[in-house]
This record gives sequence, C-alpha cells and structure tokens, in this order.
Amino acid sequence: MTKVDKMRVVSLDAGRKYFSLEQLKNVVDMLADNGYTHLHLLVGNDGLRLTLNDMRLDVEGTVYESEAVQEAIKAGNVAYYDDPNGNTLTEAEMNELLVYMAERKVELIPAVNTPGHMDAILEAMKHLGIEAPNYVYHDPDSGESTVSHRTVDLKNDRAVAFTKALVELYATYFEGKVAFFNMGLDEYANDAIPNWMPGWKNLQKRGEYEDFVAYTNDLARLLKQHGLRPIAFNDGLYFDYVIDQGTFDSDIVIAYWTAGWEDYEVASSHYFSERGHDILNTNDSWYYVIGREDKESGWYNLEQGLNGMEQAPFDQVLKDEDEAIPTIGSMIAAWCDDPDVPYIEPHLKHWLETFSQKNNEQFSDE
Repeated sequence: MTKVDKMRVVSLDAGRKYFSLEQLKNVVDMLADNGYTHLHLLVGNDGLRLTLNDMRLDVEGTVYESEAVQEAIKAGNVAYYDDPNGNTLTEAEMNELLVYMAERKVELIPAVNTPGHMDAILEAMKHLGIEAPNYVYHDPDSGESTVSHRTVDLKNDRAVAFTKALVELYATYFEGKVAFFNMGLDEYANDAIPNWMPGWKNLQKRGEYEDFVAYTNDLARLLKQHGLRPIAFNDGLYFDYVIDQGTFDSDIVIAYWTAGWEDYEVASSHYFSERGHDILNTNDSWYYVIGREDKESGWYNLEQGLNGMEQAPFDQVLKDEDEAIPTIGSMIAAWCDDPDVPYIEPHLKHWLETFSQKNNEQFSDE
C-alpha cells in the first residue's frame, strides 16, 4: 500500500452531541476539500443519534415494536443529554448524507459503541422493561456497589442479546453502503470503579474477561456476516497482554488511540500487528474535544491537538516498541465530551486542515 493509498479519516462524535444533516454535509465538504477519504461518524457514543424507519427487534422471542424502540432511544438521549438542537438523525437524512458523500467521494465509517459508552441505550432498555441492564461494580473491600451509567452488564443475557440485536439492526441498514463498522469496545465501566482501576483489570481479576472476549468476537462475526469489516478501539483487547481468558478475532481492525496511562496497561501496537490485526492509527496526540478551545479548557483541547499534529506525523503509531508498524491509514478524532458547549465550525475546519497540510505527502495525489 503506497502512502497516498492509505485511509485518511476524520472521526466526529455525533453520539454525544447532535449534528444536523446540514452540519454533517459541511463537514463532508471540509474533508473532500482537504484530501480525506473517510468520515468516521459515531452515531452511538453515550447518546444514540440515528433512528431507522423499522426498528422492530426480536430478542430471544420477545418482540419490541419499532415505534416503542424509537421512543425508547429518544427517551434515552434525553436522559443522557437533552440536546436543544435535535435528538436523532432519521434514516432519510442518513440516506441523503450517504448520497452526498458519494458525490464528494468521501466514504462513511459508522460507529455504535458498546458494551461501554451506552448511556442512552441502557436507558432505552429500562424504558422497554429490561431489568438491571447496567453493570454494577461491587467493591470487595468496602462492600459498596456502584452502578455504571454507560456500561452493559455482560452477565445479563437479555441486555446483551438486546444490544447485539440493536447493533445488527444498524449493520443490516449499512450493509452494501459502507465497508467498515466500528464496534467501539473501549473503557469498560471506568465510571463505576474507584481509584481509576481499569474496568478491564477488574473483569480479568474476576475471571469475567472471557465474557468480553466472547461478546467482541460475536459482534465481529455478526458484522462480517453483513459484509462489514469490524473495527475496535485498542484499549480493551488483550489488556495487560492477558490471553488465558480467550483471544480476539484477528479480522478486527484496531483503531490504536492510546498507549495507556498509570495502571492502564494496554497491549502495544506491535503486539496487535504481530497477531495479524490491521492497524488504523488513531494517535490521541491529535485529539480535539469540541468546546475545549484553549490550553486552559481541559485535556485534549484544540491547542493540544494542533501541537500534537506538529510533533506526531501521519505514520507515528503509539507504543510501537521501536518497530515500524504497518497501518491501513490514520484517523484524527474530534470528540464531544462536553455536549452542551457550542460547536465552532471554523475551529474544526482549522484543525483538520492542519493535519492535511502537515502531512502533505500522504494527502497529495501527485
């Protein structure tokens, strides 16, 4: 694969924050005008902001009618963040976006993040009568319990079956329209576990990591059955290099975003590559959280992301163990951790233009 053939991707967090069709078309224009090949659109990330015409689900013999599922998702979004600009995109709007993207020669990578970052989906399940879908952390020392607001309990068979059925609904819709689908799979129950102990480590200590491995492989198999290449963020897979609770489908493309932090020991990008996974370089040095517009406004602010683009070139993959890591391309990511703050379109444009300009060799067709 030559440099110019590599995927050049911008990720937009349209799960936490609602983006209108017009705003998304403007983003597509920015990508097309700056040589990007793909828009990675998180329609499910804490919020779930795409409703389809037919959302009827048959979950192990229990039927949830389409209108009830649509209403539950919208109620879940309101519970997560009641965005005054809108609740969800419609199927008609997504169809129109896909047509427009084809005209601008930009491909879509949809993402619905599970089993974490599921706030709205978990609320939707409860709205539909599914009991106790949230993961609960039981502290062995204090005896106290903490409910995760964003993570499904992988021991709750009904909740897991519902989640898989919902993901398959989106996979069915996107089949034949796109090539990739991101399953998410990052940051399991970090919101419920004290002292920053990773959710992955907790699962491994309890012998429950095998449930996550099985869930991941089930989703990957489901997506492949619909002709979609599965993608996952790197941190949960082979966390701390544990393999005695199962191994992951090597067809999963790894969006390698983090080298970890204190007590958050992720597998290296070299390790994934050696195990046969393709790598989509998602270096968090380039991250930008919309609304954090200067260095005083929090981590992953715009200034930090722009500085990261100065220091980390297109092919620099984190935790590479001093080996050149082959990749299928690179993805910069704009997040909406603070969904209530305004979206400043010129700042997003400047950010993505900067990455293109700093990596002209990869973005040039000459």
